[in-house]
Amino acid sequence: MQSMTMKKLHRYGFMLCAAVVFSAQSALAGGFQIGEMATRASGMGSAFTAVADDASAAWHNPAGVAFSTGNQAMVGSDALIIPGTKFSSNSSTKGVGGAPITAAVDAKSKTFFAPHGYYTYMDKQSGLGGAISINAPFGLETNWPETSPFKTKNTFSRIQMLMINPSVVYKINDNLSIAAGVDYAFINNVDLNSTLQDMNGNGDGWGANAAILYKSDSFNLGVSYRSRIKVDITGRAIAKSTLATPFGGTSSTANTSLTLPDQVNIGLAFRPSPAWLLSFDVDWVNWKTFDAINITFDNAAYRTSVSNLQAAVGATVTGQTNLPENWKATTAFRLGAEWAYSPTMRARFGYVYDPTPISDKDFSPAIPGNDRQIFSVGYGYDINPQATIDLLYAYVYFSKRDQTASPVTAVGSPNTVKNGVYKSNVHILALSVSYKF
Repeated sequence: MQSMTMKKLHRYGFMLCAAVVFSAQSALAGGFQIGEMATRASGMGSAFTAVADDASAAWHNPAGVAFSTGNQAMVGSDALIIPGTKFSSNSSTKGVGGAPITAAVDAKSKTFFAPHGYYTYMDKQSGLGGAISINAPFGLETNWPETSPFKTKNTFSRIQMLMINPSVVYKINDNLSIAAGVDYAFINNVDLNSTLQDMNGNGDGWGANAAILYKSDSFNLGVSYRSRIKVDITGRAIAKSTLATPFGGTSSTANTSLTLPDQVNIGLAFRPSPAWLLSFDVDWVNWKTFDAINITFDNAAYRTSVSNLQAAVGATVTGQTNLPENWKATTAFRLGAEWAYSPTMRARFGYVYDPTPISDKDFSPAIPGNDRQIFSVGYGYDINPQATIDLLYAYVYFSKRDQTASPVTAVGSPNTVKNGVYKSNVHILALSVSYKF
């Protein structure tokens, strides 16, 4: 009877995790990566690679599961409240023929949801365990009005995705554990729209992950690695019907690819006293994988239309859409603290410095990011020995981008329309519920 009950709990726990992820809106943010993937961890600035002692270890460092026993489950969601990026022109904002442009527009504000579900299991006798995470660690949406100076470049950009990551865990000894698994990424919506054409597609891809955790009485040291994931995307491009020349309202199957970056997370955690837990993470993300968006079209007539448009504005005629990105690898720093001020309640504090991977020359309003800092506070309450509820508030501050480096590439459609001042910020609220059984 007990075995049957446990099997049901396992099955229902997984179904609940999946239901939360699939029923909520896919993760979206003003940037490409969402590092805040669990409420407790986010309260500590997501400096969790060497902590990894709850169900979110399935994502942050599966090797941490080895030091737990039995089953753990966690479900929850972040609510990312984005007031909207504000754009205003500067002296280098210029249009056709180098004419100065004066404008001020705001991207549409919106609230997005980034759900997460985690489950871990560890068998103490065999030293073997497993974990599965279901979340959405990458995403974006930027919605500019068609009155913006760069309306022929960008009006609406979006990436919606889901990632599933099962892992196997092995405890080598009382101090050391390892884990390895696979990552499945499903991108269910990619949009890249302008006043010239709309493009939408989807695709999926596979990657791998590995992790290690050393745990002692004085400190923990953890390392987690995730491989890059190439996603081949197929969709449709539709020319705006109002543009009789040169498109003529044609459409075509469109193909491109997107490579999610490989990354390494290194963490250190220690307890200066029984009531305090301190943690520090260094995260390296290889954004060099995001070097360009090259879109090819199957319809010969559509390719001809694209070529005609490129010729009309003095651009290189290719018959496909080529958008250079040339992002660079980045290293982020995360600090976290947890204060157990009572046997059932904890306060948390976090700070993150995360530099932008976006180059000045190839900056795009589709992802108007810059260096960001995150300040977070969290709260945890044990409802009983099995159940815990966690809450979070975080403020994401983006450094003002005074863009002046977008070059003139064509007389009829200069990239200098992208120049200007961009200001952004994000508020994050999050809640999760954990259960041990």
